[in-house]
Amino acid sequence: MKFKTLIKESKGIAITVVGSLIIASLINTKVFAMARVEHESMENTLYSDERLLLDKLSYNFENPQRGDIIVFLNNEEKGNVLEESYIFMKEVASLKHVTDTRVRYVKRVIGVTGDEVDIRNGYVYVNGEKLDEAYVKGETYNKNISLPLKVNEDELFVLGDNREVSIDSRSFGVIKIGQVEGRALLRVSPMERFGSIE
Repeated sequence: MKFKTLIKESKGIAITVVGSLIIASLINTKVFAMARVEHESMENTLYSDERLLLDKLSYNFENPQRGDIIVFLNNEEKGNVLEESYIFMKEVASLKHVTDTRVRYVKRVIGVTGDEVDIRNGYVYVNGEKLDEAYVKGETYNKNISLPLKVNEDELFVLGDNREVSIDSRSFGVIKIGQVEGRALLRVSPMERFGSIE
């Protein structure tokens, strides 16, 4: 009798654990996620090794807006719920955080659908108006693309805040909205810099 009770309790625990992992993967892939800043391209707004909470839900209902700080995949669009859940579950099962090797960038949205972006004399212009960018570190100069540039439908023009070191749309051009994983919502570590991101 005790053996049957043990089997029944074990099944209950297993179902609870699997259910929790499935719920966690859905939350991680569709609502919130954590990201780590790995380079200096967003200084002085974000610093290397800071951890961010991403809002992954909002962009299911609206497109990124100018000024948003986003995390996006390099050269590939994000998968659907099942694909993203599978990647998360593989990470959990491996007990290491190395299975998802996709390259991500953290940048600020400068141009959205319909915008014309230009860079002149160290300043960024959108639709002919110079942006007031108090967050910028260093001078802003063009790199490898032809400007002015028109941002087409489902595209974004993105720049890092640390303009002299950032690899961004000046190097690789516009990105597709489908590459965007989420908006940086909150800095969660280090604790002395905990708070919202602007």
